[in-house]
Amino acid sequence: MATFLLEIRTEEIPAAALPGARRQLEDLFSVQLAEAGFADLEITPLSTSRRLSVVVKNLPDRQADRSEVMTGPPSRVAVDSDGNPTPAGEGFARKVGLPFDQIGRVETEKGEYLTATVVHKGRDTSEILAEIVSTVVAALRFPKMMRWGDGTPIFVRPVHGVVALLGSEVIRCALFGVEASRSTVGHRVHSPETFELESADGYAETMIERGVVVDPAERKQRLEELAEALASEAGARVHPDPELMAEHVELVEWPGLIAGSFEERFLELPPEVVVTTLRYHQKCLILENGDNGLQDAFIGVIDRKDDPEGLIRQGNEWVIGARLADAGFFFAEDRKRTLAELVPGLDRLEFHRVLGSLADKAARVGKLAAVFANALDANVAPEQLHTAAGLAKADLLTNMVGEFPELQGIMGGHYLRLEGADDGLWTAVRDHYAPVGFEGAVPESVTGKFLGVADRLDTVAGLFAVGERPSGSKDPFGLRRAAQGAVKIVAEAGWEVDLNEMIQAAADAVADFSKDGEAAVADAVTAFVADRVRRWLTDVVKVSGDTADAVMSADWSNLPAAVARAEALERVRTSESFRILALAFKRVRNITDGQPDRGVDQELFEMAEERELFAATEEFAEHLQGLLPKRQVEEAFLAMEPIAEILERFFVEVLVMCEDERVRDNRMALLKQLGQQFMELADLSKLQVEGGEK
Repeated sequence: MATFLLEIRTEEIPAAALPGARRQLEDLFSVQLAEAGFADLEITPLSTSRRLSVVVKNLPDRQADRSEVMTGPPSRVAVDSDGNPTPAGEGFARKVGLPFDQIGRVETEKGEYLTATVVHKGRDTSEILAEIVSTVVAALRFPKMMRWGDGTPIFVRPVHGVVALLGSEVIRCALFGVEASRSTVGHRVHSPETFELESADGYAETMIERGVVVDPAERKQRLEELAEALASEAGARVHPDPELMAEHVELVEWPGLIAGSFEERFLELPPEVVVTTLRYHQKCLILENGDNGLQDAFIGVIDRKDDPEGLIRQGNEWVIGARLADAGFFFAEDRKRTLAELVPGLDRLEFHRVLGSLADKAARVGKLAAVFANALDANVAPEQLHTAAGLAKADLLTNMVGEFPELQGIMGGHYLRLEGADDGLWTAVRDHYAPVGFEGAVPESVTGKFLGVADRLDTVAGLFAVGERPSGSKDPFGLRRAAQGAVKIVAEAGWEVDLNEMIQAAADAVADFSKDGEAAVADAVTAFVADRVRRWLTDVVKVSGDTADAVMSADWSNLPAAVARAEALERVRTSESFRILALAFKRVRNITDGQPDRGVDQELFEMAEERELFAATEEFAEHLQGLLPKRQVEEAFLAMEPIAEILERFFVEVLVMCEDERVRDNRMALLKQLGQQFMELADLSKLQVEGGEK
C-alpha cells in the first residue's frame, strides 16, 4: 500500500475560503477514488494560508481487475441455422474481444441470448490519480475566484507549484500549466528555499521541519496553548473567542502569537470601542482581568515562530494606540451634543430609495412596536416606544459610528446612559440590533424587545414590498437573519402574540410602496417568517422536521404554544399508539379534505363503531378544553392515544363511502369533527411513520 500526496502551492488564500476547500477536497477525492474501485482509504485534507494539500493512505499500486457480464443479441439473430455467427454475432464477439466459439448462451424470459464475461484489467494507480487530480481541482469552488497569466487559469489564487507523489513516484499531471514535481518550499521566513520531498509519507512532519504546520487542528492546539501561556504571563485570561481563533488558524503557516499593550487610559472608553479596535480591526485576542473587565493588553497572531526585535509587537501597539486615540477624540466630540439633537438629521439619511429616509422608518417602527405592546397588554407607554424608535438610529450620525460602523446602536445606548436616560430607554437603543439571526442574546429590556422585533419586521416587509427579496443563496439585505432575530426574540420572550397579525400590521405600513398590493406582501412575508419558525423548531428546539411540519400545519403564529406542542409531540410520537394514530389520521385527512362543515347527527349512526368514535371524540374535546388553557400539552397529546384503536376499528368495520348519501355525509362529518379536534394540536398526517407511504 502507498500514500498519495497532492500539494497545490498558491499565493495567500483568504482565511474564510480554507475550511470549505478542505471539505471539498475530502469529499471529491472520496467520491472519485470510490468510483475507481478503491476502498478503505484514509483521506486527510490539509491547508495553510499558502497551500492546499490532501494525503490519501492505503492505496494499492494497481486497480483491481474487474469482471463484467455482458449480454448480447438474441441467439436467433446472432447465429444462423448452421450454427455460424451472423454479422450481429460477429459484432458482439468483436465488442467483447473474444473468439466467437468462446461466447456463451444464457436463457432469459425473452429467450436465449449471447453472453460473455469480460475481464477489465486494472490500471496503474498513478495513471488513475493523474486523471482524478485534474477532475477534483477543476471541481473546487470558492467564494471568489481569480484569473492570472493570459486569463485562462481560474482558481482561488494564482498557482506557483504542484507536488503530486504516490509513495516516492511523481505523478505525471499538470494544473493550470504547472507540471507536478516533488519540489516545494518551506516557510517564507524560516525556510524559504526550494527542497524536494522524497516521499508522500511523513509529509506533515517534513513540513514542520521547514517551518510549516500543514494540519489546521495542530495549528489550533498550538495557538490555544500559546495564548494561555502569554495571558498567564500578563496576569490575565483570554476572552473566549472561537470564531477569531478559527480565523487565526487559517491566517498562518506557522502558529505564532505576540503579546502587546496599550495605554490604560483607553479603558475609560466604552468597552465595546476597545473590543472593536482590538478584535475587528487588528484581529487580536482580548484579555480580561479577574473582574471580567478588560485588561490593557492584547494578543496578536503572527505567521512566524518569534518576533526577535519586537517590531511586529510595536507595529500592532502603534496602530491600536492610534485608533484608540481617534476613538477617544470622537467620543469627546460626540458628547458635546445630545443624541436627541441628531434626530432631525435622520431625514437626510436614506433607508431605501423607495421606502424613504431613516426618519420615515423610525416612525413606522414606533407605531409597529406600539401594536405589539398593545397586543400583549404590556405595561409600556406608546410614547416611550416612539421615542426609542426615533433615537435608535440617531447614532449613525455620530463621529464614533462613522469611524466604527460596527458600534451602531451600541454607541447610541452609551450616549443615552451618560445623558441620564432611564434604563429601559438606553438599553433598548443599545440592544435593538441584537441578536444577529439565531445567535447572541436578545435585548435586555421589554422596550428593546419590542423595538427589535418591530425594526426587523418593518425591514422585511418594506423590502419585500419593493421587490428586494432573497433568492437562492443571495440575501444582500440580510433579511433571513432579520427574520430569524425576530423569531428568537418572540420565542425567548415567551410572547403569546399572533405573528400573523403583526406581519399584517407591518405589511399595512408599507402597502403604498407595493406594486403587488398589501395582501401579496403580507402573504409573502408570512411564508418567509413561517420558514424561519420551522428552522427555529428544527435547529434550536431540536425537533424532527416532520414534527415541526405537523405542529405548524395546525398553527405556528403563536410561537411559544407551537414550541410547547412540538416538544410534547416529539416526546410522545414514538409509541405504537401514535404510529397507528398517524396512519389512521392520514386516512381521515384524505377523506375529509374539501368537505364542508356539517353537524353530526347521532340518529343516523348505524353501527356501534360510529357511536364509539363519536363518544371518544366528545371526550377528547372535553380533555382539550381542560388541558390546553393550563398548557398541559403533553397530556393533551396522550389523550389522543385511546382513540387509536377505536379509529382503527372504525375503518375496518365501517364503510364511510356508502351508498346512502345522508349516512355517508354524516360519517364524513364525524371524521371531520375528530380531525378538527386533533388539529388543535397537530396535523398527525404529516408524521413520517412506518407504513405511512402506503
